Amino acid sequence: MGWFSSAVSFVSSVASGICSAVSSIGSALSSFVGSVAPVLSGLITALQPVAEAIGKFANSFLQNLGILQPGEKVEHLGERALQAAQSGIVIDKFDNFSGYMEALRKFDLDPDVAAKRSPAEKLVAGLGVGTVAVEDKFNAERGSLNGLWLLPIANPGYFTPDRMQSLVATGRLGGDVYAYLEQRLSGHESRSFEHKLESSPDGARLSAAAVSQLHSALDSARTQWADLAKQVQQPNQNAPGA
Repeated sequence: MGWFSSAVSFVSSVASGICSAVSSIGSALSSFVGSVAPVLSGLITALQPVAEAIGKFANSFLQNLGILQPGEKVEHLGERALQAAQSGIVIDKFDNFSGYMEALRKFDLDPDVAAKRSPAEKLVAGLGVGTVAVEDKFNAERGSLNGLWLLPIANPGYFTPDRMQSLVATGRLGGDVYAYLEQRLSGHESRSFEHKLESSPDGARLSAAAVSQLHSALDSARTQWADLAKQVQQPNQNAPGA
């Protein structure tokens, strides 16, 4: 069990509830729910600054890709997906993802239902739908981009919306980001993960200076990830039953 897996156990009941709700959106999100959704749920629930930062990142990232339209926000996407699922509108019933997104935009929201739902649940649901949308846009294997939100959380200064868009669009982001951040990959697996990031968008190797900057950014991301795990754990250590 990694650092964050241990820390999230303190907020496991909340994370479990969020993941259960998100899973109702459709089987396309099953990989997301089974991998990073519990981690995101724990982070977003426990650390408001992280919730605000990843929401801002996702809005910019998904709008840059044309997945969110101007004025749309990821948490609103999540609320629509959750309410639509309760009315039987799930991803599985559509032949293509664009048809599902169109149905979501036409769906009439119940403001009373939305008001009672936690911001964390809306945001995690939106990130889940956003993940599937990005995979659909780039014909990526389902579940292959589940971890795209983790690097911007761990090091937002380096892994900006523009840089992440480039990494995703060119297929350079691969492997288990979560396991990499927690240093649970083998030496060979870690090197393979890093090697893909060391290429420029046109496939050429980055300059020595850029490679050095990348590795510094990755080291910083791992350090910050461990620190975030501690921050999630500490506020909950004195909670009842902790």
